[in-house]
Parts: sequence; structure tokens; C-alpha cells
Amino acid sequence: MKALVTALAAVLATTPEEPLKGQLYAAIWADLQMNAIIGNGNWPGSLWYNAGSGKIADLHIRQLQCERAGDGQRCSFELHRDNGPAVVLGESAPETLECLAAFTRADGVWSVVHMLPRRSGHSQTTMKCKTR
Repeated sequence: MKALVTALAAVLATTPEEPLKGQLYAAIWADLQMNAIIGNGNWPGSLWYNAGSGKIADLHIRQLQCERAGDGQRCSFELHRDNGPAVVLGESAPETLECLAAFTRADGVWSVVHMLPRRSGHSQTTMKCKTR
């Protein structure tokens, strides 16, 4: 029974193959950059991104695992920043975050799903991150 559950989990959550993996990475970076500028619902991700040295080489997406969800993907992943924890805007920005996000594809381009604003303001990202 345990082997069956493990096998099903492996089928449901897998590491995407190229070029999908690269396209999902691009969608994650785009969402993090937008969130860092306008703050659209992922405060831990915004702190993490803004604590970077400004060099994308210091920021890493790791352990991307996805499952199909209708016309999109639902993925978990880890964000890691070199150089340890930092303080941004008076708050601690951890070195590593665990994240979940929903993705959709329109006109061949993948993006993180956003929900409409409740009353006014910006859309809200479905990417949610937390300290590990």
C-alpha cells in the first residue's frame, strides 16, 4: 500500500521537463519582480527578492515540483538567496522560502495566476511563500 501511495505521489508531482521548466521559472521571476515593486500579496517573497544583491545570480529557484491542474500547473518550489538572512524595510528576509503557485498559459506564455482585486488596487498573486 505504501509503495502505491509513493508511486501515485511521484506521478502527480514531478519535475517539469524543458522547455516547460524554463517557462515556469520565467513566470516565477516575473511575478517576484512585480510583487517586489507593487506588493500584490506575497510579502515574504517581496522581502526575499528585495534582500538580494541586485544580481539574479544570487537568487535561486530549487526543487520545482508540479502537477497538472486543468489548463494549468500547480507547483511547489523553494526560493534560496545566497549570503544568508538580511533585513529589508526593518523586517527579516529569510535566506530560504517554501512556495506554492498556480500557473496558466495564454497565447503560449506561462504566468502565475492572479486574482482580481477585491475592491480596487492591484491583482493578487496566487504565489504564496513562507519561511521553511
